[in-house]
Amino acid sequence: MNKKLIFFDIDGTLLDEQSGSVPASTIEAIEKAQKNGHLCFINTGRPISTIDKIITDLPFDGYVCGCGTYIEYQQKILFHTELDFELRKKVIQSIDQYQVDAMLEGKNGVYFSQHLKHPFIQAIKKKYQDLHFQVHSFSSHEDVPFDKLTVWYQPDTQIEAFKKALENDFLIIQRDIDFLEIVPLPYSKATGIQYLIDHLGYTLKDTISMGDSLNDLPMLTYTHESVAMGNSHPLLLDQVTYITTPVNQDGIQHALEHFHLI
Repeated sequence: MNKKLIFFDIDGTLLDEQSGSVPASTIEAIEKAQKNGHLCFINTGRPISTIDKIITDLPFDGYVCGCGTYIEYQQKILFHTELDFELRKKVIQSIDQYQVDAMLEGKNGVYFSQHLKHPFIQAIKKKYQDLHFQVHSFSSHEDVPFDKLTVWYQPDTQIEAFKKALENDFLIIQRDIDFLEIVPLPYSKATGIQYLIDHLGYTLKDTISMGDSLNDLPMLTYTHESVAMGNSHPLLLDQVTYITTPVNQDGIQHALEHFHLI
């Protein structure tokens, strides 16, 4: 059996967002895959600073975080890119000018707009504080270190003008009707995979990825085999080589069994 590099999204893929837990069948399946010699990686849009303990307690071989802006293997940082001063300044000024609610995401913590209006990002901030992540606020006059960002907006926000201000420097992913994930070019979940392929001496044919959201598309369309969870966004379903059951219905276990990895 050829040894594989297996990449897992977190939310909705490993983590059941309803219960906030990782199914026991998922943990057991990942451990079996590793015993069979396969390497298992997290590949997430989250920065390393906001990975839940329920995930870090699992014995993953490494992490691709922040949509490819941070890469770790066997607890050693292999790669990290942070936005330069001028680009950070441009982003923060645009957030202020167009009045979006933002979370700036970095290796050492996350930074929220000072006066949040959108209820969803307010809930995220509270959740991260409750989890004791490094949570800070920022103003339009501050310079804070970050790698990527997410924003939420209201119906009256000048969101098209905001996107136009950043479109030359960032990949802008429409995650929901009022939610954008913004990643510096040329990074993505796919570039993180290629970095590890090169570093570890594997080939693209040795890769498989599993996800459920639109920010997983660069990963799912890049790896040799790809899995959409049964609870996935509908636009993913014709972009993958296999559709498994939802996360809370042993989806990861079924996918790894389908590809004879366990």
